Amino acid sequence: MLKLFSKKHNCTDCSEKFSNEDELARHAREVHKHNIRKCQKCGKLFLNEKDRLHHIKEERQKEIEYRRRKNH
Repeated sequence: MLKLFSKKHNCTDCSEKFSNEDELARHAREVHKHNIRKCQKCGKLFLNEKDRLHHIKEERQKEIEYRRRKNH
């Protein structure tokens, strides 16, 4: 799996540096033609829909587990 985003907002395709994640995402879309997906709940960015859906499923499961612990 290609890791595109880093904490320092550096493009792992070409090492160009950006001041924030939005600029890096714009660069990835325009220069490298990546189809960036965004989680509507937390704003995290993903290279493809499969990864975004996996993230949503994991976050939903964490929420369910939290509610179970809270209610016991």
